[in-house]
Amino acid sequence: MAIDEDPEGHEIRALEAVVSFAARRVLEIGCGDGRLTLRYARKAAWVIAVDPDEAAVAELAAERLPNVETHAIGADDIDLAPHSVDVVLFAWSL
Repeated sequence: MAIDEDPEGHEIRALEAVVSFAARRVLEIGCGDGRLTLRYARKAAWVIAVDPDEAAVAELAAERLPNVETHAIGADDIDLAPHSVDVVLFAWSL
């Protein structure tokens, strides 16, 4: 049986209270299987979602969201140009 984490949407509402994802370029570190990514990605202009867990990243990639780029890498391996993202999201990743 799968666990539906935060079915009421409290987490995404709390995030949206402090940052708008609308038309923003987002770097999500520790995306896992996209549990959170899928809740905001359609609002964002572009998302680069990274996580070292290849199987989890493959689950997110299978969603085929046109504005989401996935990479099975660790945070130390992220190589982006300065000022290339508007929002950095790091949740549930310790």
